[in-house]
Amino acid sequence: MAKDIKKMLEKKLQENTQRHASAEQSVNFDQGRELVSVLVGKIEPNPYQPRRIFPQDELDKLAQSIAEVGLLEPILLRKTGDGYQIAAGERRWRAHKQIERRHIDAVVMEISDSDMAVFALAENIDREDLSDYEIGIALKQVEKAFPTKKKLAESLGLNRQDMYRYYAYDDLPAFIIEDLNKNPRLLSRSAANDIKRLLNENKDHPAVNDYLAEAWDLLLSSDLDQTKIAAYVARKLKGHETRDSHIQDAHNLIRDGKKVGNIARTEKHITVKLNTSVLNAEQEQKLKVFLEDLVQSEE
Repeated sequence: MAKDIKKMLEKKLQENTQRHASAEQSVNFDQGRELVSVLVGKIEPNPYQPRRIFPQDELDKLAQSIAEVGLLEPILLRKTGDGYQIAAGERRWRAHKQIERRHIDAVVMEISDSDMAVFALAENIDREDLSDYEIGIALKQVEKAFPTKKKLAESLGLNRQDMYRYYAYDDLPAFIIEDLNKNPRLLSRSAANDIKRLLNENKDHPAVNDYLAEAWDLLLSSDLDQTKIAAYVARKLKGHETRDSHIQDAHNLIRDGKKVGNIARTEKHITVKLNTSVLNAEQEQKLKVFLEDLVQSEE
């Protein structure tokens, strides 16, 4: 059964027939299988679900469609203890919850963990609203179901070079991953791959993570495009080598766990850098007065 499922999914992945777009319900159910009616409250999402965001407008349309014409395609479940886990059909299940339907039509099968991951990927991979980051998560979850990454790439209709860009997220710092889990559209696979390459090439540079954090803050504030993050950090690193080659001491300034500036000392200068958002106008004026008084004071 597992081999048949994988063959079926490989075919569907290649033909892009698993797309469940907008509110349209496609009828794609094998005849002859026994349907069961399952309590909605007894069902949990697929633990291998890559999707982090379910657009509310799509759920609204789907819920309206189900309310008007009913569920055209049952969801696929596996039994787990006293309840069930979704193999395919989470959007339909969420739509049922939204319109407060107590039961949902389903097919229950014995499905392995690897096949659960394959089902989750098959249902999502061709949807335009699934982000690169979410696809990257799905690929990591499903890769063990295939003998090689080459076979996985072929099944998805991807060339291996492009597929490996999805794996670039694995090498990004934790602070980036934390934000991507909240907003997976912040960074494309190409931009992630550029950052990964930059980090690999400068892994021994003491300032690379600080400059990356600075660039990431600019991205979050919409002051830097994601495609320019790697180039921004590269320029900073180059400037660091030429301007700060004689730094004797440096100290980062932290607020709420994030770097907001630093104080650095060279042979000739003491430099204080602060993000513009750190101080309001009154505080900035106080800082200027303090520094003026400091440099003019006698020992």
